[in-house]
Amino acid sequence: MLGWEIFVYRPTAPDIFIARWMTSVFGLDWLDQLVKDNKVVDLGGGGYPNKYASTARVLLPIIKAGPPAHDSPLVIGDDYVLPQGWSSKVTWNKREVMACSANDQLMLEAWDKS
Repeated sequence: MLGWEIFVYRPTAPDIFIARWMTSVFGLDWLDQLVKDNKVVDLGGGGYPNKYASTARVLLPIIKAGPPAHDSPLVIGDDYVLPQGWSSKVTWNKREVMACSANDQLMLEAWDKS
């Protein structure tokens, strides 16, 4: 396991992302906690991809603060190094973000980068 590439989108427009970023091995821990808190629904997927559902009210404030912090270890591959706790910056589709209302249903896909 190298990490995750994460995409947020509306279920009615799966080809148009709202936000996307990459994160390291434990970069989904925040989602696991939201599932336990009944704020996010885990739809399964086994990494190809993992799928989650929630509302814009839950997901967007968290993501707008930057990729959630995590305790991923240093990851060393054949031609790359990911520092401890690494996540990329979030890429936003500003038009899609502005079109979201708090009650909009959003999907989050996390693709295993192994």
